[in-house]
Amino acid sequence: MNPQLLKAVSTGDADLLAQILSTSTKCACLEGVTAEGSSALHIAARHGYLKLVEMICDQDISLIKARNNLLDTPLICAARAGHVDVVDYLIQLASAQRDTEYVLRAWNSGGAPAVHEAVRNGHASVLGKLMSREASLAAVVDGQGVSPLYMAVVSNQADMVDILVTEYREGIVRSPASYAGPGGQTALHAAVFARNDRGSMRLACSRNVLESLQRWEPTLAQKADSSGRTALHYAAPSGKTGVVKLLLVNSLLAYIPDDDGLYPVHYAAMGGYSEIIREIMEICPSCDELVDKKHRSILHCAVEFVKTKVVWYICRNPKFKSIMNAGDSEGNTPLHLAVNHVHVFIFYLLMMDLRFFDAYAGISIIFDLARSLRYNHCLEEEKESSRYSDVSQSILCLSYRSLALARQCGELRESSAPEKEDIALEHTA
Repeated sequence: MNPQLLKAVSTGDADLLAQILSTSTKCACLEGVTAEGSSALHIAARHGYLKLVEMICDQDISLIKARNNLLDTPLICAARAGHVDVVDYLIQLASAQRDTEYVLRAWNSGGAPAVHEAVRNGHASVLGKLMSREASLAAVVDGQGVSPLYMAVVSNQADMVDILVTEYREGIVRSPASYAGPGGQTALHAAVFARNDRGSMRLACSRNVLESLQRWEPTLAQKADSSGRTALHYAAPSGKTGVVKLLLVNSLLAYIPDDDGLYPVHYAAMGGYSEIIREIMEICPSCDELVDKKHRSILHCAVEFVKTKVVWYICRNPKFKSIMNAGDSEGNTPLHLAVNHVHVFIFYLLMMDLRFFDAYAGISIIFDLARSLRYNHCLEEEKESSRYSDVSQSILCLSYRSLALARQCGELRESSAPEKEDIALEHTA
């Protein structure tokens, strides 16, 4: 590229550009490109120099379709930089040349058209201009299958979400926006499970955005991603009760399992949120009976993921009596899991109220597991062996206390329970 031309378009010097154009053969001086393959129009559009853009297009209008090494068009450059006046001019010019379709929908090497670049970089005014010119752009997905709406929700750009789902022609025509995201997710998944500026997971979007999405497409909440999870599956372990309530307007969502057979209430248990379980149970009271493909209840999940608060909530609530001693597909009860995973405090919580158990069967199981726990780790290094011996001893002590309590309550026959002396001898052997 002519160095003087590069200087003019980089600095916005209209007089210098006019001088160059007047002393050169028409279009000849505009044929050069930078090392990145950018034309003079790319550079002027990127910097937002509307007057220079007009001067260049008057000389060579074909440059509106020019591509640089990254396959960016001048419109993509202007949209990425947020220059709404340049974007508007280029669209008008393309329309006059009947090149609107090509210019508006051209992808760069990253698979993104101008509308995606506007959303990604937070330029609501540019998005509004693009949508006012061509509302169907909201239905375009990029090379990764991601829609502008999904991107807007992920970045928590409520103003952009409104632009994309707004009904056009005075409410007669519904917005054609796509809600597609990666992995089969929808914009509603993104609203529930997105990233904040620091990269950590959070409830990114406001209630208004969630309500706006549901009004625009009421079936979104029922859409599952490639793992079979709906937005409620992601909301349940987040601890955001208000979002769960909003999604449970359709109570059927609580009964949709993912590909592993896990229901939203399982995810609430694994996340450690008893208040979410309570909320789901109030609206869908039979959710305590739901089991996954491994026949695990919410109590199995809470024990396995060491969610003490949830275990405590379930243990002190009589409505969960039916799952207290239920086995999974391998026959393991929550008690088995507590011992197998060496969760002594959770074991204690489970043994607090023997009314929920077949006392003899439950305590005998624990004695056997406690014995095998020490035996299975007796060949470990000395430190580990000592640790497991301590845990085994703790479990045996708690078990014997529970046994004594059961005997006092008349729930065990004296002749049917393990003898203290036998337990102590075997444990110390």
